[in-house]
Amino acid sequence: MNLPHFSTPGELFSTAGLSASLFAQTDRYRLFAKLVYPPLVRARAKLEKCYCADNGRVALEPVLMLGVSILQDLDGVPDRQAVEMRRYHAGWNFALNRQLGDAVFHATSVVNFRRRLLEYQESALGFATILEALIAAGLVSRQSRQRLDSTQMFARMARMSRLDCVRESVRLALQELEGVVGVEALAAVVSGAAAAGAAAPVN
Repeated sequence: MNLPHFSTPGELFSTAGLSASLFAQTDRYRLFAKLVYPPLVRARAKLEKCYCADNGRVALEPVLMLGVSILQDLDGVPDRQAVEMRRYHAGWNFALNRQLGDAVFHATSVVNFRRRLLEYQESALGFATILEALIAAGLVSRQSRQRLDSTQMFARMARMSRLDCVRESVRLALQELEGVVGVEALAAVVSGAAAAGAAAPVN
């Protein structure tokens, strides 16, 4: 696949230009558009090596695909829903400097993009770029300890290990129980189970 032509001045005609009044200064999609999207554009040079310069059909814009992958993780949506968000969600289009109604892609394109990043050892590019941007903006200290998963966010979107499945199942079960029995009763049950487990003999 070769790279498509990429132009940044399109924001004058995008959702970002037409709907800026819809998003407060502290809105996360405005912050994404302001603090995250520009560094992703600057990171495009590193993405170019993942594509052929003049061979094959024109690829989907890698900056867009990287932005979609990051928004997926932030909003906790799988690939198919991410395509729907890109099609209909004003916030996503604002953040990605796109227009509502622009052509979208198949959900497998997101999967293929992540595989491409893995193949070329650039799976950490998205979140490394964000971290540097947040440090530059003074929102994160360079010395602070931050846990930022790279675009290998397969635990939620592509494939989950058995441990991930157990963790997610327990989390959802506790969330369900909390709504039924209340926080205090749930805490008492969890504490009792933990105490019983600690007291159980080890074979």
